[in-house]
Amino acid sequence: MKLHCLALAVMVGVPAWADTIAYSSLPVLLPPNVPSLAYEASSVNEFGDLVELANGPAVLQSATVGMSDWALESDYGSAGELGGSTLTAAGFTIPLTLNLYNVGAGNSVGSVIGSYEIADAFIPWRPAASPDCGTAWLASDGNCYNGLLSTVTFDLPAVSVPGEFIYGLAFNTADYGYSPTHVRGPYNSLNFALTLAAPSVGSNPQGALGYWSTSSVTPMSQVNTGGYIGEIEFGSTPEPAGIALTGMGLLGLCLGVRRARLRAR
Repeated sequence: MKLHCLALAVMVGVPAWADTIAYSSLPVLLPPNVPSLAYEASSVNEFGDLVELANGPAVLQSATVGMSDWALESDYGSAGELGGSTLTAAGFTIPLTLNLYNVGAGNSVGSVIGSYEIADAFIPWRPAASPDCGTAWLASDGNCYNGLLSTVTFDLPAVSVPGEFIYGLAFNTADYGYSPTHVRGPYNSLNFALTLAAPSVGSNPQGALGYWSTSSVTPMSQVNTGGYIGEIEFGSTPEPAGIALTGMGLLGLCLGVRRARLRAR
């Protein structure tokens, strides 16, 4: 028992805990494609939602977003640079930005918690059109789709957030975004994946209300989404105070059991 308590004491002193899912509206198994918000076609700069984490305040370690690509390699080529994107035979890269905000008065967008960028998020090309699907492609499930769903993960620098906060996903297209490229590129056909399903972890307190910034609506403001929410998942660790209390509780339990065994001898 002495060795077990010593081992537990060492474990308590180590701050590296495995990530847990604090919020998720991503499907467990990714389908070929889902409904999505087209930033270029809808004049969108940024889109997001108010989320409630499953277990209150947390330290976010990651965020994974679903992206639906409607761009074809045949439309843009597979080599070189275009409007900040690198084109390859497998897909293209694009800068993506995730903004986290506090919730303001009346559930408005409050102060910025942090802004995090992936300079070269990789997006795979949508497959070429298939016979009998028109301009769409035929997936293994037997259905035709105009886009291809994939995910991109942000590695976050241990961001402390309250139990409820607002997120926004931003990227630039030729004509929209906070810094439009003014160059036609595959990002014009890149969309943020959406779902009507309730989150599997955490909750979406506002139902049909989300947030966006567009060419005519700035800054980020509430919008009726008809029940659609962005497909996103936040990975977290417990708040540091919670980790310490949990560790001390386990250590106290271990020592208590050890004393009880000594008294019984």
